[in-house]
Amino acid sequence: MAESAALLEQAWELSYLRPLAARDIGLRLASAGGPYAAMGWLHVALAEVRVGDATVASDALRRARQAFAASQNVLGLTWCDEIRSIELRRAGDYAGSARLQAEIDGRSEVGSGPMYEFVSHNTRAITAKLLGRNDDALRHFYAASDAATRTGWAGPRIIALCNLGGFQLALYNLEDARRLSEEGLAAAREAEVAQAVVTAATNLINIYHAEGEMRQARAMVDFLVTHQSDLVTQMLPRYALSLALGLLGVGEIDAALVHLEAGAVAAVSDGDGQTLWAWLKARCLLAKGDAPGARAVAEQTMQQRRQRQLQDQPFETMQLHLALADACEAVGDTAAALACMREAHARYEELVGRSARARYVALEVTHELARTQRERDRALDSHRSAEDDRHRLAELNSALQAQIAETELLHVRLRDQALRDPLTGLHNRRYLFEMAPGLLELARRQASPLCVALIDLDHFKLLNDTYGHQAGDQVLLRFATLLTQILRRSDVICRHGGEEFVAVMPDIDGEGAQAVLGRLLEAFQTQQPAEPGRRRLPGGSFSAGIALFPRHGQTLEQLLTRADRALYAAKNHGRARVELAPATGFGTLT
Repeated sequence: MAESAALLEQAWELSYLRPLAARDIGLRLASAGGPYAAMGWLHVALAEVRVGDATVASDALRRARQAFAASQNVLGLTWCDEIRSIELRRAGDYAGSARLQAEIDGRSEVGSGPMYEFVSHNTRAITAKLLGRNDDALRHFYAASDAATRTGWAGPRIIALCNLGGFQLALYNLEDARRLSEEGLAAAREAEVAQAVVTAATNLINIYHAEGEMRQARAMVDFLVTHQSDLVTQMLPRYALSLALGLLGVGEIDAALVHLEAGAVAAVSDGDGQTLWAWLKARCLLAKGDAPGARAVAEQTMQQRRQRQLQDQPFETMQLHLALADACEAVGDTAAALACMREAHARYEELVGRSARARYVALEVTHELARTQRERDRALDSHRSAEDDRHRLAELNSALQAQIAETELLHVRLRDQALRDPLTGLHNRRYLFEMAPGLLELARRQASPLCVALIDLDHFKLLNDTYGHQAGDQVLLRFATLLTQILRRSDVICRHGGEEFVAVMPDIDGEGAQAVLGRLLEAFQTQQPAEPGRRRLPGGSFSAGIALFPRHGQTLEQLLTRADRALYAAKNHGRARVELAPATGFGTLT
């Protein structure tokens, strides 16, 4: 009996670390008969439904259910239903799996203990993810991670880290995705779990690429390809697209194509990975100079996805639209290129929203889990009366609601800070440095003019010192309003910081930009708003410098530098003027 109990404990420890080893222990327990036979069949079913044969899993689950029913073991029957929900999900019946899970949660006799909590939360998280219920999935993944830590076993912790890291990647919360995936990879390597090693490493390839760290993505490809485990080598063809992504990021086009073609059949046949495959294929074709081929691959994939009504991750869709924009531009279809750029930007804004929402939910869940842990610890040390418990529960609920309200405000601020300056409502520096390179590239390809103007309000510090910062804020708001009224809708207007503003003005030459800014200066000088407190503020003015692309630079940084020199020349020439950067030389400040 003691030996069977020890074997059962070992099976639980191995169930999410080496499931086939846990299955073999389950077969030993089942063949020995007695009170542990039902749990033996349960472990056979759990292992087979996850990594083995569905028919074998179904037969083992039937045997376990019969044995638990005969002994009226309610917890055992609940375990059977949990495994049945996994079986339904793996068969593609996501809604049926969710219904069974909801029915289990509604029972009064539900299983307990960290391992049960881990399995139940993990299965609910995966089901919710497949049904598109991202908030529910994220909360269950965090609850599964908390329970996994409490088991004290490596297997559940590795699975929880890999699942949570992969899902945060899908939500474009790259910071948390990277931390979790790197922890998962380290834990998987220490425990020598090949499947988890490959999962975490391929997630990191995608994360590093999305963060622009191409060399790290390439290094992770080398790690996988040169890994000593034969099992890892056997699994690599299933992850060919991630390997191709890591190689493409550093310009190894031919090597990327080898992996890309290896993953083409699976990606296109079942739709999972089709968008990623098309994006990578289009980029490879563009690198090879085949813009028409790249356009055909991208457009055909988009059409197929629409016809099959398949949902895509916003990041992959954004990248496919960007590749299509480049292909259209290369063949001279600028209208289609602009349309694709707009679609790509829409996907980017969706990603920003997803990322902010993921961070908000993570903060909320972390707070809830921390409170739950503290309450667990207090419950072990105290024996308060029922009335005291009810009073404490009311306090906790009130505090939790206050924290939820606080995190909701944080979520709103995160979204605003992502793209907008909170005072003026204009775009901020982050938006400027993300969007300007695309506008510069489009101007270069079309050989069209583009100007970058740097604008600085004159004597703004004196205004703040004399009338106070509230008056300064009013002037900034007034000037931001004028910018949006007088500059063109196609111009990208950003608050660069303090009293400085930047305008990226496509399809306009230096003379035209000077004329527009001249009208802006005249309008600003003629306004005399009342300062809060009924005093009149003095008329304002600004100085501006204009740099032309590509005459004064090829990058935003270079253009801002030349515009800044022209701005200082305007300041030195008496302020309240607009200066165009000289064609050559660096100018002299006096």
